[in-house]
Amino acid sequence: MFLPLSCLQDVWHHIHSLLPMREAARASCLSHAFQYFWRCYPNLTFCRSTMGPNEPKFPFHPNWKDGQNFVLVNRTDQIMKNHLGTGIKTFTFQYYGSCFDTSKLDTSKLDSWLQIAVTSGVEELKISLSLGYKSEHYNFPCMLLFSRSGGNSIRSLHLKGCAFRPMSGLGCLTRLHLYSVHIMEDELGCLLSYSFALEELDLMNCSDIIRLKIPCLLHRLSKLAVVSDCRELKVIENKAPNLRTVSIESDIVHHSIGDSLRVKDLEMFCFSEFNLIHHTCAKLPACMPNLETLSIHSTGEVYSETS
Repeated sequence: MFLPLSCLQDVWHHIHSLLPMREAARASCLSHAFQYFWRCYPNLTFCRSTMGPNEPKFPFHPNWKDGQNFVLVNRTDQIMKNHLGTGIKTFTFQYYGSCFDTSKLDTSKLDSWLQIAVTSGVEELKISLSLGYKSEHYNFPCMLLFSRSGGNSIRSLHLKGCAFRPMSGLGCLTRLHLYSVHIMEDELGCLLSYSFALEELDLMNCSDIIRLKIPCLLHRLSKLAVVSDCRELKVIENKAPNLRTVSIESDIVHHSIGDSLRVKDLEMFCFSEFNLIHHTCAKLPACMPNLETLSIHSTGEVYSETS
């Protein structure tokens, strides 16, 4: 039995899509067909390990990382310009500069890469930045996500080191991870209120948020993590009915974590005070009657019972 040529090409295309990115690029040299497959490669990861050259003989030279960033940006730009822009499933871009970085990232190029990825139906989007110069940060182009041809396919959004100003929700979004992101609580509230499929919310170092409001319409939300220096956050108002797993810093717990009756797994961190275990044992049984697993990271215990 012989497969039709079109079916055979689909099989080879699928096999090619399963290759690691470096090997998929190398395979494109074998034939015109593999070159076409490479231009449709669905899982794009742009970072020093995938795009950069081998480390130089003298890696401690002050400009060697600049050279890596230069190669990273130029190779990313070349690949994205030559990409057909259809069928991208994952797009990851990592850039780590320094205060001595002479190869400053042209963020307009990043905008154009995101334009290609988002309009092609990307499902997983990861942007991780550390620009390294002054106090500047990248303004994520939210208009791309919330336009008619925007992020209707995005299921996982991971942002680090940028400003994010959402103006609506994302209907297919299931995982939202924000690390060191400038976002106001009303902007995050707007995003959460209309992202009905959300299952996982992870916030780290988002210092602009004071009150986190999780609406009751998030019936699928089961996992929440708020850790590591969200220093302005004082209250979490949780109305999501099916929250099961919570990872949180104790300073926030002492104020409020909202409706927690269904929580089964809780992880707590405390690096600025003592007696976390004592306070946990005293308060949790009443507010979390269904708790099954508890992990505590405490600085120490100095509590003593007085008569």
